[in-house]
Amino acid sequence: MSAYHITVFLDRKTNVRGTGMPNPVLHVEPDGWHGPGDISFQMRQSVTAEERVKIAEEFLKSVTAWRDQIVGEVERERTAVDELAAAREEIARLKSEAEVA
Repeated sequence: MSAYHITVFLDRKTNVRGTGMPNPVLHVEPDGWHGPGDISFQMRQSVTAEERVKIAEEFLKSVTAWRDQIVGEVERERTAVDELAAAREEIARLKSEAEVA
């Protein structure tokens, strides 16, 4: 197999769909529709059923890990924003108490 490096930017329009036998294909459609520019991952007929399942499981494992990493980053960012907002509220409260005293 040749080595490829392809960068495709994904957004909310991106569509991913798969087809089954006899040659399973995973289609990634960055623009949200099947047409020029889509990326297809296809398994050869010579790949056994067990190998096909292992390949699909590896895709699933990798995409799930990618998603979990993104979710963790979003949660950390949200927590930092919430902590900053709470700190600002506390500063405002302390300033208000200091002005009254």
